[in-house]
Amino acid sequence: MPPLVQLENVRKVYYGRAVLNDLSLEIPEGEVFGYIGPNGAGKTTTLKILAGLVTKFEGSVRVGGNDVARDRDKAHGLIGFMPQSCGFQSWRTVQSALDSLGELSGVPAELRAKRIPALLERFRLLDARHKKVKDLSGGMTQKLGLIQALLHEPKLLVLDEPLEGLDPPSRNLLKEIIRERQQAGTTVLFSSHILSDVEDVADRVGILNNGKIATSGSIRALVTDFGLPLEIGLELSVAPGNLGYLDELGTVTQHRPDEWRIRLVDGTPSDPVVHAVIEKTLAAGGKIRKVGLVEPNLDDLFAQYIERAHAN
Repeated sequence: MPPLVQLENVRKVYYGRAVLNDLSLEIPEGEVFGYIGPNGAGKTTTLKILAGLVTKFEGSVRVGGNDVARDRDKAHGLIGFMPQSCGFQSWRTVQSALDSLGELSGVPAELRAKRIPALLERFRLLDARHKKVKDLSGGMTQKLGLIQALLHEPKLLVLDEPLEGLDPPSRNLLKEIIRERQQAGTTVLFSSHILSDVEDVADRVGILNNGKIATSGSIRALVTDFGLPLEIGLELSVAPGNLGYLDELGTVTQHRPDEWRIRLVDGTPSDPVVHAVIEKTLAAGGKIRKVGLVEPNLDDLFAQYIERAHAN
């Protein structure tokens, strides 16, 4: 089966500067793809090209086999787009705003009558259906933006910073909904600078830099490819007076008042070091709350990538 999303050698220039430069990317059907990169790397421009808001560019962009430039209506009929800043007519009620947008997306009236309340209920906004958009909080407006993208049940969801400005319960809810849409067969492409959220829901991550995909893959595969060092995490309920013995085991850094990390020398097996940490800490009079191998996360990976990029 061909990828649902195909970008080949995409180039976009603003005022003489190439924001996207030979960008190529494929996303298979049913995948959740997290799109990350430094500010100004071109993430939003990529998403706007897919959504049809940026129409002048070089290269090829296809969705479901349809070229977004030549087969515009077919391509964009497959896409639900949530921009970084959702603009609604502020004087409308939530119900009225969604009904108008659903009509523009080609959703028949009888389906709108079912889908709008169902989605409002899932997003915990049903009680706000008769409120005016101007009276909604920022988080509620953000949820409304995702609802309008889902109204026509698109095959591809394109989301620009969908979790921006949301409180933790709302972020968790939206992550649940992204997973639900994936289980229903929807492909999701989303950008975010909240890397822990990307890590929670993305099957694969692409790092955009200098206008092209610098690297992509599952987080575990990228961690392996980057050769990130192994670390042992040590959390103490009672710390001994002197922790100098940890320096014998690796490079030690303190993360919090009661938590330390020991970075192992390349090739050092972790199990003997964990055993030594436990043995030496107890012998020194310390009390251990938690100890074990720390898995590198997306924050570690991205920080390492940026460090290497600057070094080159």
